[in-house]
Amino acid sequence: MVRYHVVGSRFPKFERTDGVKQMLVPVPHCELCFKPIPQSYGRTTGQCYHCYTGSPIDGETLERVIAATLYIPNVDGYAHSEEILALKGGGLADQYAEVLMHVCGEEELKFRRNGLLVPIPRTTPRRATSGPEALATSLSPECGLGVRKTLSFTRAVRSQKGLSAAERKKNVENSMASDTSVSGRDIYLVDDILTTGETMHEGARAVRQAGATSAIGLVAGRDASLSDLEYAGVLKRVEE
Repeated sequence: MVRYHVVGSRFPKFERTDGVKQMLVPVPHCELCFKPIPQSYGRTTGQCYHCYTGSPIDGETLERVIAATLYIPNVDGYAHSEEILALKGGGLADQYAEVLMHVCGEEELKFRRNGLLVPIPRTTPRRATSGPEALATSLSPECGLGVRKTLSFTRAVRSQKGLSAAERKKNVENSMASDTSVSGRDIYLVDDILTTGETMHEGARAVRQAGATSAIGLVAGRDASLSDLEYAGVLKRVEE
């Protein structure tokens, strides 16, 4: 059995107002998708392999993504994945908005005054405010932008959980539309977890088609495979 634990020295820390020492996304990370990358990549391309070869986070339709932390469940020494699952149910939105605002400051992201926070719609609707909508609602007073649910699915879409990268792309491709209230505005798309980026890119495509001038993604947790994180040097394999 192979187990992993985090290489704590690679993770910047941020103390939240609730006293929790948050582990942030390790540096260097991809300048487009925020996935941790080997230190040698940071000195060359500044991008992960997937973004360098044409990821859904393409730098054009979807300019970039900024993440509060990593989502890496079942790894020794890492507690934040359970928090992100709680966020999917509506909890800890204020805490993750606080962390995300800190990271946006570190990344020198300036929220434009004509901007809007647009939650990514859920494939399985819930009655209670949760996940992307909860995070956007908590971000709103912090960044001074309004929340508008402009996106909706135009056809049936399965949950992305458990799908391969190719299946994820096919599942959400051309599946969303946005109302025209985004026209001429800078859009900040909000989601709880980003894995391949296909859903976020589809949201960006839809708001761009409706006239948005830009689209940037804001997520609580950046998901990545254990092998990618091991290659980046932020996880260490423990043989048992």
